[in-house]
Amino acid sequence: MEILSKNKKLIVIKPNGNSSNRLVQNLHFEVFCLEHNIQFQNPTFADMAKFYTSPCNSQTNRFLRFLQIDLLGKIFRHSKLVKRIFSIVWIISRFGFLKLVRFDRVTADCEQTLLKAFEKNDVVYSAGWAFRVPELVEKYGTEMRMKYALKPYFYNKNEFADKINHYKSNGYTLTGVHIRRGDYKTWKNGMYYFDDDVYKKQMDNLSRKLQTEGKEKQIFILFSNEPLQFEQSSNLLISSEKWFIDHHIMAQCDYLIGPPSTFTLWASFVGQSELIRIYNDTTV
Repeated sequence: MEILSKNKKLIVIKPNGNSSNRLVQNLHFEVFCLEHNIQFQNPTFADMAKFYTSPCNSQTNRFLRFLQIDLLGKIFRHSKLVKRIFSIVWIISRFGFLKLVRFDRVTADCEQTLLKAFEKNDVVYSAGWAFRVPELVEKYGTEMRMKYALKPYFYNKNEFADKINHYKSNGYTLTGVHIRRGDYKTWKNGMYYFDDDVYKKQMDNLSRKLQTEGKEKQIFILFSNEPLQFEQSSNLLISSEKWFIDHHIMAQCDYLIGPPSTFTLWASFVGQSELIRIYNDTTV
């Protein structure tokens, strides 16, 4: 399906999740628009746009801020039905004054669903975590990596980032290890909540593999959302940086180890690092 008009516009009106989730959500919507010659605006990204080289249009205005209001959302925060009923955008869309397309569930035809919305609408509003066009992410990957490179301002003169750059420049193989705790203790009944021994096992396995390949100079960098019990050593470093610096450092790594998470997913996309997923405590 071809979009012929250059006046089509997609506006994302609701963010999903934390910084990494929002980056991934934004990425898929943006490459969709790039492929189909549709203007893209994501005002929910306004607080994050400052970090990146040339991010999407995130300008907002009173009308868009108005549309993002969920009436009674704070009172009925645990009722998805009530929040949906009282969402201003949802109400307006029910009367046909604007077109809202939500992607709350993963489907195979989400690209066609969104294209269909543009057949009779020049402006389409969208929200939801589940919009995915992986083939377009692959197609426009090089361009997106340039657009979402962290501005040097944020990591220049950062002592930890400089240390990592020194190791990389001197031929060390860098491996980032994302030790995800926090909400993972309860998410999916703790399926991906692992103790330190599981991470150590993965690190040891990779280290031995690298040694067989003649890569003796190795540095492991640990990232976590809670304090770690590991002791720093000559080849083991622990980051205590902010999330956007951690993303940048992870992207410098040759390998990334961790449970399923958009945090490592985004970093591996930007840095094209090899991603080693831990799905259970016996994963090798």
